[in-house]
Amino acid sequence: MIKAVNILKSSKREGRHESIIIKKLVVFFENLGYQAVPHARFNISWGNILSDVDLLLLKNDEIIAVEVKSSKDNLKRARKQIENIKDYVDYAYVATDYIPRKFSLRNTGLIYVNGNVVILKSSKLLSDNPRLYSLDSLPKKCLCRWAKTQNQRYSQKSKLDLASQIINDSDKLKSKVKEIVTCGLNCDHGCPIWGFEKIHPIHRN
Repeated sequence: MIKAVNILKSSKREGRHESIIIKKLVVFFENLGYQAVPHARFNISWGNILSDVDLLLLKNDEIIAVEVKSSKDNLKRARKQIENIKDYVDYAYVATDYIPRKFSLRNTGLIYVNGNVVILKSSKLLSDNPRLYSLDSLPKKCLCRWAKTQNQRYSQKSKLDLASQIINDSDKLKSKVKEIVTCGLNCDHGCPIWGFEKIHPIHRN
């Protein structure tokens, strides 16, 4: 299960203009029943620039990513950012404090944030089949554990070999990938792949 409390936090410096937009978005979506995680970071083996997400929204195990671009930012960067993370989320939006003259990001929604929050374009469901590239970007320990649950030899394999094996042999790839990228738990106590909470319950006095 995906839990907001387990998601890693970004170490990226918060921009003043983006911060104002994010705060309004948090209030808006929490009023709609979402859990909002501002300044989130995915558990993937990329640098912070690619793994950081301005705002994640969670509801019923669905994940929505929101990239915030103020009038001071280059809107074109949002295309690359969303392309990088689309295999880890169900929907994606760009939120701005102005209305762009042209917005051509396929399947990506657009939110206008000024005095109010207005969804100008709804996002469409993103691909349900993660790419090999996205699996290869997961931490190797996660890939090893995933492969082991399939009774496969894995210890000497490269990340790419592990990812290739998983993508060919596993079902429900997207749901498992979402659990991994939103996991900031201790690997020996809270792994969503091995299910430590069920296998090794903590005994308290």
